[in-house]
Amino acid sequence: MIDKKKLIKIIAKSLKINEKKIDMNSKKDKLENWDSLGHLTILTEIDKLTKGKASEIKNLGNASKVSEIYKLLIKNKLAK
Repeated sequence: MIDKKKLIKIIAKSLKINEKKIDMNSKKDKLENWDSLGHLTILTEIDKLTKGKASEIKNLGNASKVSEIYKLLIKNKLAK
C-alpha cells in the first residue's frame, strides 16, 4: 500500500528533486523535471511497487497533480 508520504518520495526520486518541494497540491507544470519522461518514470515506479496493478488503472497516465494520482490509487485500493 502506498500512503501520501510514500507517493511524494516516489515522485521526488523519479524527478530527482527534494521531497520538500512536493506536496499533495503539486502540479506537473509547476515541478522541475516533471515532463513526459519524468511522468513515465513516476508511473513506472508506482507500477513496480504495486506489482503491475497500477498499469491497469484507467486515466492514471493523464493525472497531472499529485493529489489526482493519489485519488486514483485510493479508488483502485492501491493506496491508503
